[in-house]
This record gives sequence, structure tokens and C-alpha cells, in this order.
Amino acid sequence: MDARLMLLPLLIAVAQPAAASDPIVIALVAGEGDRKCLPDKSLCLDVPGTDAGDSSLVLSAPDNGEGDDLALPFARGDGQTLNLWPNLIAVPSPEGAAPDSRQYLMGVLVSATAMYSGGGGNGSRLHLLRLDTTPSNTRLGDEVLDVVWDSSLMIRACFSEQDMKDRREACHDDYNFTGALSAGPAEAGELPALTYRAVATAYPRTSRRSQDNSGQRLKAADLVHEKDPECSYERTLRYNPATSRYEMDRPAPDCSDYTTP
Repeated sequence: MDARLMLLPLLIAVAQPAAASDPIVIALVAGEGDRKCLPDKSLCLDVPGTDAGDSSLVLSAPDNGEGDDLALPFARGDGQTLNLWPNLIAVPSPEGAAPDSRQYLMGVLVSATAMYSGGGGNGSRLHLLRLDTTPSNTRLGDEVLDVVWDSSLMIRACFSEQDMKDRREACHDDYNFTGALSAGPAEAGELPALTYRAVATAYPRTSRRSQDNSGQRLKAADLVHEKDPECSYERTLRYNPATSRYEMDRPAPDCSDYTTP
């Protein structure tokens, strides 16, 4: 083969622009133990403990060895669990802010599980709270966002041998929902605009949670996870100072069939 042809794919790859990093949503990296840290390890966070009622955010700066425990406005118990969202959202410093101060939005995933005959499900919501840090002090502020984050539901659909045959042994309907946050349009504001994307799928593709699916005769082509076009959507989130919360640019559809365990 002509050497010039062999080099062509490499030259094309080099010419492609590098994927732009998201300067707003910062992915945390592994730290000591279960802690998640900023890439430069200047700040680490954890939501430790599993006991009912135990809900605190632990922050530490590895450089000085100091740490803070801040109470979270959520509690474990009655099937509800708390986990740290493994990202921080960087907030531009306001004019006149101290040069060593940093503002972020940190997230807590509040999850719930439900079990029922022949199935079950779990779902979580993402809560974003203000987090202000300086070398000598940290403060956890108000919640600014509460949004559906993910869910996974399994509903029994076979009740006889004929059902198993008709459904090609796909004896549970599965419904899944996942959310994602990224930087939104570059706009002036107290908090940065964000983009929220949701994807919902059903398996088999003919299943609808609001219907009785047990009598369906399925084809091989039906045994796939199909995206729901209504509940797979994108919205811009903007902070409204009047309500002190993020609001969607237009209402989200009712996707409770996917998100309620």
C-alpha cells in the first residue's frame, strides 16, 4: 500500500480539534478512602455513613489536613439512601469576592427503593446545593435544584406458561430513565446556565407501564430497549434570583411511568 495512503488517516485525526472540556461541570477524581476530589486535590468531599438519620457532608483540603463536617438537609432511613454526586459545578466569583474564595454547586443523590410482587424498582433525584469555600471556612448554602436523575423499574409480565411462550421468555418489562447535566449557554447571571438531558427506554419496545402487557405476542424484533421520544428530552436550566432556584426553559413532560418506583 502507498505510504501516503497509510498516513492519511493519521493526518486527518491530528487535524481534528480536541474535544472541548467542560469548565463548568468538573468531574471529581478518586481521593483517600471513598472521598472524591477536585483534580488538583485542593478540595475533597464525601457523604459517609449508612445509619438511618446519619447525613453529613465531609469536606477536607488534603494540603492542610483540616476537615469540616456539614449537616445535609436530607436523612437516611425508610429505604432512602444518600450518595455524593461525583461532580462539582464551578460558579464564577462575583465582583469584589475575596481572591482565595471559591463557589461551587455540589450534589447529593437521594435514592429510594420499592419492592412488589414479581418486580421492584429504584430511583434517585439530584439535589444541588451551594458550597462556599475559603482556606479558613466552608459553608453549605441553600438548595438550588431538585431534578429526577435516574431510575430502573422491573414489572412482572408472565403469569402462565402461555405468557412465557407468547413473550419469548421476556417475562419482565423494564423501564429506565437517566439524566445528565452539562454547561448551558454562556450567559451572564448569578449562577451558570446548565443543560439537562434525559433519556427514557422501555423493554420490550412495545411495553407501556400504564397498560397490561402480559397478553402480548412478541416478535424477536421487539426484544430491544427502545427510547421513548416524549420522555427523552433536553431543557436549559437558568437560575431565577426571585425564586432562588433553577428553572427549566419549558415544562418537562410527565414521565412518572419511568421515574416512580
